[in-house]
Amino acid sequence: SGNEIVAPGEPLTPGKIYDINSYTLAALVQDVGGTPRLFPIMKDTLEDVQRTLRDALACDLVVLSGGSSVGERDVMVEAVGSMGEVKFHGIAVKPGKPTLCGVIEGKLVLGMPGYPTSCLTNGYGLLAPALRKLAHLPAVQTGGVELPMARRYTSTTGRHQYLPVRIEGGEVAPVFKESGAITSMADAEGYIEIPANVDLVEKGERVLVKFF
Repeated sequence: SGNEIVAPGEPLTPGKIYDINSYTLAALVQDVGGTPRLFPIMKDTLEDVQRTLRDALACDLVVLSGGSSVGERDVMVEAVGSMGEVKFHGIAVKPGKPTLCGVIEGKLVLGMPGYPTSCLTNGYGLLAPALRKLAHLPAVQTGGVELPMARRYTSTTGRHQYLPVRIEGGEVAPVFKESGAITSMADAEGYIEIPANVDLVEKGERVLVKFF
């Protein structure tokens, strides 16, 4: 959702950005074995979000993206709350803090952040497991390999961090730029997890890389 979002192929005027999240999440759904159904881009109005939600409830699970920033008026949270129950809004994770989870008419509704890196990271962490559970598929044990960090990395967020990385010369190199940069994921081969109580990962320290 978002007044600034336009579909790929449409003219990109000043202040507008192309819809990325619909297509990355759809690919993730297909990868898990689901059949994605895309709906029109929603405007930031309560009525438009409610209208789309009513249509989307024909699906087994509903995923929204954008319009879920904690601390400001959020039509997505209002819409889910007016039609069902908001289970939580905001999680102690980076990237992906403004995540929404609710239930409407027995259907799980996940509200992903609008920033592409945050959205796709939460897609792997929340959406994929939820889809597998709905399909009665076993949980996937993500494989990984232990390698040394290429450089020191500081994490001062106080949140559990999923840090996109790539392997360079047998070492782990962080590629995270900012939540709004899709190249963080395009350049990444996997990620490492940094617990909330860890604020420094030293150069040479061995970390577990989990691959996408």
